[in-house]
Amino acid sequence: MITLQENIGTLKKKDLIIATIIAFIMGLFFIYIGGIPLVLTFIPGLIISLGLLYFMYNKNIELPTAKSFVPLFFASFAWQFLHFNEEFVTGFYTQFPNLFGARAYSVERFVTINMISYFAFSVGCVAVFTKRLKFLVLPMLFYIVYGMIGNAITHTWWVIFHKDYFPGFFTAQFYWVLGFIVLSTFLKSKKATFITYGIFAVIVIPLIAFVELYHT
Repeated sequence: MITLQENIGTLKKKDLIIATIIAFIMGLFFIYIGGIPLVLTFIPGLIISLGLLYFMYNKNIELPTAKSFVPLFFASFAWQFLHFNEEFVTGFYTQFPNLFGARAYSVERFVTINMISYFAFSVGCVAVFTKRLKFLVLPMLFYIVYGMIGNAITHTWWVIFHKDYFPGFFTAQFYWVLGFIVLSTFLKSKKATFITYGIFAVIVIPLIAFVELYHT
C-alpha cells in the first residue's frame, strides 16, 4: 500500500547535489534524442528548474504537503495527455523540428521522448511524497516549468510569430492558468511564479526567434 508523507520538509544540500547530477543526465538525454530543437527549448527549461531548486534551498522553503499538491499535480498531468494528443494528431513532431532547420522526428521518436518524460515526471512525484526522495523534485519541477509554463509561452509565440495555428496551441492555452496555480502552490509564492514566467519568456523567446529567422 502506498502511503503519502504529508510533511516532506525542506531541501538539503545532498538533494541539490543529486538533482544537479540528474539535470546533467536529463540534459544529455534531451540532446541525444531531440537534437537542436530540444537544446533550444528543453535545456533552458531544465536550467530554470534547477535554479528554482536552489532558490527553494536558499530561502528554506518547505515542499508542499502531499494533500495540497499531489492531486493538483496529477490533475494537471492528466491534461498533458490531451495536449500530447493534440500535438500528435496535428503533426507537431514534423513542424516543431522544422522550425529550427532540423529533420522531422519519426513518430517513434516523438512518442518515446514523451512517454519516457511522463514516466519520469509521475514516478518522481510519487517517490518524493512516499519515500521523501526530494532530489526527484527536479523532473516533476521540469514538467511544471517546461511542460506547462513553457508550453503556454512557446505555443502562443509560434501562433503569433507565424500568424497561423501551430500544433498543440489550443490545449497549451490552459497552462497559462494551470501552470501558475501549480507552480505557485509548489513555491508558495505568486511573485516567484510570475518571475519564472518572465525569465522563461525572456530567455527562450529571443533564442528560438533568432534561430527561426536564421533558417527562413
